[in-house]
Parts: sequence; C-alpha cells; structure tokens
Amino acid sequence: MKVNRRDIMAAGLAGTALAACGSVDSDMTISADDYRQAFQGFAVNVESWWRDVPFEQRFDMAAKNHFSHVEFWLIDSWDRSAKDLAVLANDSGVKVAQIVGNAPALAKPDVRGEFLDNVKRAIENAKILGTDIVTLTGHQDVEGITTEDALKSYQDHMAASAELWEAAKIYAAIEPFNPYNHPGHFIYGHVEALRICEEIASPYVKMNWDLFHMQRHEGELIGNLRRGKNQICYMQLADSPDRHQPGTGEIDYKNVIRACREAGYTRPIGLELWAKNDDDAKARDDIYNLAISL
Repeated sequence: MKVNRRDIMAAGLAGTALAACGSVDSDMTISADDYRQAFQGFAVNVESWWRDVPFEQRFDMAAKNHFSHVEFWLIDSWDRSAKDLAVLANDSGVKVAQIVGNAPALAKPDVRGEFLDNVKRAIENAKILGTDIVTLTGHQDVEGITTEDALKSYQDHMAASAELWEAAKIYAAIEPFNPYNHPGHFIYGHVEALRICEEIASPYVKMNWDLFHMQRHEGELIGNLRRGKNQICYMQLADSPDRHQPGTGEIDYKNVIRACREAGYTRPIGLELWAKNDDDAKARDDIYNLAISL
C-alpha cells in the first residue's frame, strides 16, 4: 500500500503533540481526522501563519496542522514561480483556494494594456495552481484624480477584463479595504465594490468579502453580507481590531460564519490573520474550537 507524505506527517502530529494544544482541553486527545473535518471549511494563509519558518516550508506546515486548503499573495512581483508553488502544494497535499493578482493603479485610465497583461498572467498562474479565484486590488489613490473619476476608471478596467475571466472560468475578486489598516485607497467597505459588480454584471467579476475589513470600516456584518451575497466569490476573516484569530476581538464569528453558510457561501473561508502573540498553535486550536461550535 502506498503511503503519501501527508499521511506520514499527520500520523506523527496526531500522537503526543495533539494532546497539548493551545486552548483545547489538555485532557482530551484530538485525532488528525477531527482536525481535518473541522478545518475543511477554511483556507490557511501561508503568508501570515508560521512566519518563523521559510515561506516554502509553510505548505508542509499547513498539511501538518491538518488544513486542506491554503491561500497566499502576489506571485509575479515577489519573484515566485507558480509552477514551483504548485509543486509545493501538491507535494504537501494541500489545495490552493485563492491567490492575489498584480494590478497597477486602476484610478489611471491609461493603464489598460498593462492591466490586461497582468490579468492574463494571473489567469495562467491560477490555472497552474489549480485555483479559480484571483483577488485584485489596484484601488490606491492617485494624486490629482478625484474619487469619482478613480471609481469610474476602476470600473471601466474591470469591465474590460471581464471577457478574459469569463473565457477562463476564473473569478476576479475585488477586495475592498478599510481606512485604518490601508489608508490611501478609494474602495472601502462593500458599497462601491458591490455597485461595480452589479453594474458590470459578469458571472466572473465578483468580490472577496473580507470580514475583517468590513467590520473595521462599516460593521453590520450579517445584514450587509445578506445584501451582497449574490456578488461574493470568496471570503476571508480575522478578528477586529488587531487582525488576530477569532475570539481575540469584538466579532461574534460563530454567528457570522453561520450567516455566511446560510447565505449560500460554501467555499473555504480564508484565515488571513496573524496569530496573537505569534502563537500559531493557539490560533489553530482557537479555529478548531470555533469550527466545532458551528
């Protein structure tokens, strides 16, 4: 019988180490299968987790900690090879839930050619990595361009790229930010991004509905989520205000995640968070405790 590398890692971790995990009851041993089942609804961000090991080793760390999906950020501008990353993911036994594509300052009307070239590269990278979601930003302020003009230019660029996404059957996910963590942008919260998606009306131009950014900018997470559910292709979370794991801040993620699922969202939710006190084991077990409470 062939045994793959992930099974070997899981078996090793599921022994003595799992009996002493973070906030989980220390008298209770949790099996690898328990963790896998709990984590199937999440994608761990290998940029923000396990920062004490090189990036290339974090795919194995995700597998050792029983996550089935990962997410990460830019490829081209960080001199990363999509083919190499695909090998890392495949060897570790994890799937890629979403990546981030490069985008120039889309407030500028004259960057159309550069943007479409970036879109084509992002689509190719997504195909290599086996994901169908590419998150895009590009909504940084540009001196001398009003917010109204910037929004129009951004929408025009996204509309011009729609046929590329549609032909590839890969989602372009617009990600609004919040002004506290990302000052100097012109798409905050859900209102403008939702309007842009509705007006473009493409089945493949949607939103990355990052619950951390939504809470920081506007609150009313569940009500806004229900209003925007038809334009969501991906979701991410972190607790507010410090961007740590759920349970460390002000958001009742038990109710929020239930509302996400009730709204019809079935994909993994990205764990784009930084473990409180850099304690990744504690963060993992806080996610486990949340998952089994849903």
